[in-house]
Amino acid sequence: MPSSQTSLPPVGRPTAHGGWHKHDDPSTPRGFCAKYFSVESCLLLALVTVLLLVLPLVLPPLPPPPLVVLLVPVAMLAVLLVLALMPAAAGARNEVVDAASYL
Repeated sequence: MPSSQTSLPPVGRPTAHGGWHKHDDPSTPRGFCAKYFSVESCLLLALVTVLLLVLPLVLPPLPPPPLVVLLVPVAMLAVLLVLALMPAAAGARNEVVDAASYL
């Protein structure tokens, strides 16, 4: 029997200079980091991760911050909670708002 060799069409989309982007094909397996970040970004993220793991072991312990600094996140949470629970403006009460007006 004669063997018929058929070339499969390239996967992906053509580039401006005649090549093909293989990474555009969703069936092409790629790593999580390479899928969303560039190589430089992945290396920077890895470096920051290593520094966050090593520096606390190397640096001396810091004294605790003043009480006022510790209350800043609590104050921010209180302000956000008040803003979230605050009723709407007096002129807009009991009005039906069309959802398309937000678009």
